[in-house]
Amino acid sequence: MPETVAGITFNDNGVCSFCQNWQKEKYLGKEALEQIIVASKKPDNQYDCIVPVSGGRDSTYVLYLAKTMLNLKVLAVHYDNEFKTDQAVVNIERACKKLNVDLLTIRSKRNIVRKIVKSNLRSSVLRKLFRVCHACTYGFMSAAYRAAEEYKVPLIIWGDSQQERASPLAVKAGRCLNLRKSRPLTLLNPNYYRGKYYLLRQKLEFPVRGNFCLRRFPKLKNRDIKEVHIFDYVPWNRSEIKRTIMEELGWEKPAGLVSTWRTDCKLTPFVNYCFFRMHGCSKACFGYCLMINSGQMNRQEALKQEEEMLATIAQDSKQIRNLLENEIRLSRKEADRILSY
Repeated sequence: MPETVAGITFNDNGVCSFCQNWQKEKYLGKEALEQIIVASKKPDNQYDCIVPVSGGRDSTYVLYLAKTMLNLKVLAVHYDNEFKTDQAVVNIERACKKLNVDLLTIRSKRNIVRKIVKSNLRSSVLRKLFRVCHACTYGFMSAAYRAAEEYKVPLIIWGDSQQERASPLAVKAGRCLNLRKSRPLTLLNPNYYRGKYYLLRQKLEFPVRGNFCLRRFPKLKNRDIKEVHIFDYVPWNRSEIKRTIMEELGWEKPAGLVSTWRTDCKLTPFVNYCFFRMHGCSKACFGYCLMINSGQMNRQEALKQEEEMLATIAQDSKQIRNLLENEIRLSRKEADRILSY
């Protein structure tokens, strides 16, 4: 981690505060996972579980585990966030075909995620950067919950891992930035309220039973449906995940990307660009910090990957401008403002 990260400190040995505060992950165990699966399975159900898939690395691996290792009847649910990479679509379809798994794809009829992202970036880049993914987060959670109720599926298996939960570190660093001065300007910007309006429209388009429409993220209220975060039970193994999905399912990362992490969304290069301008490192660097501490990467590999990432960011201003103007559909003037930070 570079010393330019907001709020970071180093001890006399040069160890950063993120590493000093890191705690070894604890697992609930495979036996506890199997107990939940056995208790939730019903012989007459069409599906035993739902696996939300994005086309990324971890969700593809969880799909493989659920089908081949846990021997479950799986329904793959994909929320199309309107910014998915072409390779992510190929990865999803290829994995479902090889595993003989049914796929349900859900997308807003109003292109609501694009409108939310556009409004948020217009209102304030820095304040809204950490909320760029909120619309997608609500979308894939609501898609899984609604599908589970519609198809009477008793179990949802998520693929997020303790080692890759870099967002809390990134948010903590973001709070150390002096953004208070921009707050009044944000509240005076009509795009701030437009973003709130589109968030409400998303919740009205994809309501989750029992949830108040002003709730930020949906909560599963149906007690007949269980949620499992599989890597809370069994260890997350980066090299094993990559080997399995590439060899068994033909998974590929999009051409030109440095890492296999977060390859499913076109917004990732933009988020990394903004993190570099704010902190002097990519968002992925926060994840590398966790993976080094957990033994999933060594420091030399992480430094090499981060150097390649930063070199890519320096060369990608044209690609990011194309994303802002053609994908998010901001004006050239708005794109200039964002790229000038």
